[in-house]
Amino acid sequence: MTDEVKTCIECGRPLADRVEEIERAGTPGTASTGLCDTYRVWACANPDCVMFKADLYKEQIADA
Repeated sequence: MTDEVKTCIECGRPLADRVEEIERAGTPGTASTGLCDTYRVWACANPDCVMFKADLYKEQIADA
């Protein structure tokens, strides 16, 4: 079994994650495609850490 827990590179505490959607842009000069790329963004949740709320990892979630 692989360890899925991501930890902060500074304090070593577990990271909090959120889902973020970024709209895909069309080619230059065209309108947006109306589709989104979905990412899971991991950030430090330790208020005592210098990396608090800094986005440390970003992984794309497969489109359904």
